[in-house]
Amino acid sequence: MKVSGRIASLVTLTLLLSACSQNDNLAKLQAFVQEGPQLHPKVQPLPPIPQYAATAYSNPQNRDPFTSFSTLALRAEAASAGTQNAPQRKGPLQPLEKYALGSLTLTGIMQADGKYWAVFLTPDDKVYRADVGSGIGDKNGHIVSIDAQRHKVVVIQYLPNAFGGYEKQSTTLHFQSNA
Repeated sequence: MKVSGRIASLVTLTLLLSACSQNDNLAKLQAFVQEGPQLHPKVQPLPPIPQYAATAYSNPQNRDPFTSFSTLALRAEAASAGTQNAPQRKGPLQPLEKYALGSLTLTGIMQADGKYWAVFLTPDDKVYRADVGSGIGDKNGHIVSIDAQRHKVVVIQYLPNAFGGYEKQSTTLHFQSNA
């Protein structure tokens, strides 16, 4: 106990002596705080922000900087591949032109009036016959050949491409008997 009493009295004596010392540091701090506004110069206001004026890119000699090289290559390829405008419709819409080509089913091929006819079943269970040159499908398609021996019909359609034109696509429809 004697040791703890001595430590307690030593701590108390140290605190009393530090409280009685001069507070020069505190006075310096108060003076610095009071001088603070005079030490820092005033900040000048920012200049006004200029108004944004949009400008159109118009340099036809150079390529568009916002178009990738791969897009340019695809456009050039499409142009060289014979991209076409939409074919002009000849006459009124034929019954088989109201349906997508993929929704029609080739149900048979028959011969009548000295030529071959393809027989199609529509999604609403109607049966139509069509010969070479008949319009078919909703993409300006027409039948280019009917092969009775191989049980197939070849259709040409004009599908829109990514560049605003149309490309020819050949589709072969096969008849498969259930026999």
